[in-house]
Amino acid sequence: MTSRNVAVFIDAENLFKGYGKLDIPDLSMADILDQLERAAAREAGAGDIALARAYADWGALGLEDFRRDVERAGVQTMQVFSVSKAEKNAADIVLVVDCLRAAADLEQLEVFIIVSADGDFVPLVRRLHELDKYVIGATLSDHPVNNVLEQEVDQYVPLKVKPTPPAAALQPIFSGDPSAKLPTGRPARSERPRSERPARRAEQAKSEPAVTEPAVTEPVKGERAPRRAVKHEQPKGGAKISWHEMAKEIEVIHEGPATSPEDYKAIIKQILSDPKVRSFCDQLANQGGTLPILAMAIKAAAPRISPSDAKVSSMSRALRFALADTQYALARESDDTQPVLVRRANNPAGMLTDLSLDDIQRGVQ
Repeated sequence: MTSRNVAVFIDAENLFKGYGKLDIPDLSMADILDQLERAAAREAGAGDIALARAYADWGALGLEDFRRDVERAGVQTMQVFSVSKAEKNAADIVLVVDCLRAAADLEQLEVFIIVSADGDFVPLVRRLHELDKYVIGATLSDHPVNNVLEQEVDQYVPLKVKPTPPAAALQPIFSGDPSAKLPTGRPARSERPRSERPARRAEQAKSEPAVTEPAVTEPVKGERAPRRAVKHEQPKGGAKISWHEMAKEIEVIHEGPATSPEDYKAIIKQILSDPKVRSFCDQLANQGGTLPILAMAIKAAAPRISPSDAKVSSMSRALRFALADTQYALARESDDTQPVLVRRANNPAGMLTDLSLDDIQRGVQ
């Protein structure tokens, strides 16, 4: 079992290119969530999605036809009525309010994904950073992205859409028919190990107790993720640490991507030798900081490296390989808690074993 510490907020109007020119992609909402969950696990060591919401006037220009497909993927469809036809930002405002409420009230949420290319969300991203959240932006790969938004988020994910013949545009995947099938060119979801998660998420939403939130919007469906094994405790007598501000002080140490698993390991060791990175990691290890926070420092020092360079699909496995023979390691109390950064010298409980290059190549977990 993996902890659930990711929140997804979808600007459906922006995703569909606006009500006036509705353009539903040949991509299911379940596939969108799958891509987002994979990206968050790979780059930030995140767990599973705890809540997902999509904002729109779902009765506008045929969107009601796709609402059931979105909800079938376990996404809450948040109905937003515009005051007038000119009020295109109504959904944006509700999304921002809900997002900040979740960030303030639900402590277990560490990674926030904003599915939009709209620069209006830049202030939201900055506020989430002030709350020490790791922020991912995402939209369809063929959508233009606001330059400032792309620079402000910790990571931007271009959602991939498989090209289809023109005729397929008349039969979009988003359909009220439960028997609708994926295009034959894409593997069935049962063939993809992680892709079963959206279906399970929808089932969980029906069976799990609701998370309590202020009664302004619908309650979040889904059980609270367990608390981290090691809590973040601020130093006594000192001001609250702003991890994102500390990360901003780190200079770029390595410009390009890693060329191999060995190169990835060498780059991690290189950036750990930097005094500012080491200070960041020392303070994080003292407090049992989770991987999304560590990812802030790594992205600042080496913005283009990725765990995929080490031929793995998650940050936790990449670091278990790269941190071998360093003073740091990863640890966790149980399978349903997030790994945290620790000092080897302290010999903490639940310290995860290092992975060798052979382990990486053989897929050892």
